[in-house]
Amino acid sequence: MIFKRSKHSTNGSEGSNSSGPSIIAQDVTFEGNITAGGELHIDGTVYGSVRAKSCVIDMNGFVQGELIAEEIFIRGRVIGPIRGRHVNLYAGAQVEGDILNETISIENGANIYGMIGRSENPLADAEVQQPPPADAKARPAHNLTIAQDNYFNDSAENTFRPLKVVKPL
Repeated sequence: MIFKRSKHSTNGSEGSNSSGPSIIAQDVTFEGNITAGGELHIDGTVYGSVRAKSCVIDMNGFVQGELIAEEIFIRGRVIGPIRGRHVNLYAGAQVEGDILNETISIENGANIYGMIGRSENPLADAEVQQPPPADAKARPAHNLTIAQDNYFNDSAENTFRPLKVVKPL
């Protein structure tokens, strides 16, 4: 026999993380806090804190608020504190805020305006909430929890609904 077929599990235990990442596209602006159970790609604008398993801030991505994730990849701009086990800053990245990490890699051309600190467990203190900025009362606060299967829990309605991105007019 030349080719051998491998048997794949059909009980669903493998590939439970098979859905793709949640994406905030370049033409999307979101105000409020985002929590994603899996991978989150931001190529748009987010005003609020972001918490995910893995987070990618693409070249056009902008986050103003706290960024917390196991794996962080930044090519765009972040204004606010960053906490991550593994933080990767690529050429063109703009970070204005302190970075607390276990490991960090910084390419030539990345700009950091803040302190870099190492911690054995940078996510341990992430549960401590920071007070909202002074201008936060001017903006409505929304909390969005995105599950890996791209459903979200709207804190106002406390129901899970499918995530749907609508382009602005």
